[in-house]
Amino acid sequence: MFNNQAYMTKGFQSEIPAITQVIIFDCLEKSRHTLKSMDDLQIFELKKIRSNGTDLQEILHKQEIPTFEETIVLELPEDQIINKKVYVIDDGDHHTFLLASEY
Repeated sequence: MFNNQAYMTKGFQSEIPAITQVIIFDCLEKSRHTLKSMDDLQIFELKKIRSNGTDLQEILHKQEIPTFEETIVLELPEDQIINKKVYVIDDGDHHTFLLASEY
């Protein structure tokens, strides 16, 4: 799973900063190698959080079956910190990165 051709929607390409796209790609690749089983729907919840007076990007990566959650917190430039939900869906032939709002 997730070892096939990848596609990105225009929304994903235009609304997710490049550095965050790379982090999402890396999380997915890491999961492919460390999880015994992956759900065909991977969810990434991007949220702006504040810690010690600094705005940070929180990325929650999760799947439902089997249950998995991992959180990454990054310090990024203010204009690259966003609140969005991203889905990555594998249909067996390819996988697609898209905004939840595009689903």
